[in-house]
Amino acid sequence: MSKLKDTVPKSKIIVLKPSLDYDEIVDMVESRKVKIFQTLLQKPKRSDIHIHSTKLFFEAFLLLSGKYTADFIREVDHTITVDKNVKELIIDGQSYPILQKKGVLSKLGSGRKNKVRLDVQERLVIENEDDIAFDHHGKEVNLSYKTTAKLIEKYPKRILDDNKDNVKKPEITIDGAIKKLVSKLKKPAESGIKSLKEDIKINDILEVYVPIYESRLIGPKKKIKLLRIDAVRKKIL
Repeated sequence: MSKLKDTVPKSKIIVLKPSLDYDEIVDMVESRKVKIFQTLLQKPKRSDIHIHSTKLFFEAFLLLSGKYTADFIREVDHTITVDKNVKELIIDGQSYPILQKKGVLSKLGSGRKNKVRLDVQERLVIENEDDIAFDHHGKEVNLSYKTTAKLIEKYPKRILDDNKDNVKKPEITIDGAIKKLVSKLKKPAESGIKSLKEDIKINDILEVYVPIYESRLIGPKKKIKLLRIDAVRKKIL
């Protein structure tokens, strides 16, 4: 049975800085707004689409890392080659006869080597380190933000407090995220395992808040579209 080693660390809050200002965001929305309303049969005029609102949100991504260690004994068999005139191996008083040749192999003459199968136990130690990331909906994602000093706000809690109405907390719980990390860390079970000892250590739990601009657009026939822009990667989502 696997168990968490020591205590689970407290989550650390990180807030990333926007790489775009409001005017740059508006320019990106203006350049893209026609395309998101365009269909195969119709392309609306730019003047038929207007920006209702553009708001900055801070969306949480969860990033966890950990290490899995397994120390166990497994029962296996190994086939070894011996000289042609060896009839059995004796190890610690246990006799291991040669494998009998079958079919054509038995007629190939005395020049071939004999083989012996040994039933033995192996002790293995497996170590696996990995990480996992989730968006604020709890979907597993590849977190592609480089955590350089230039990207990180110095006073994250102050930023989140000042924007508390526009903060999107993680929808997945820490316990739920840890379970998914553990499943990723653990190796598939092997047959013949005895005396299994497992340990799992959670190294880091990071709440990374990413500045996302959401622009609400109203187009022809009062259709509403939402355009989302990652203000760190300067990317339309």
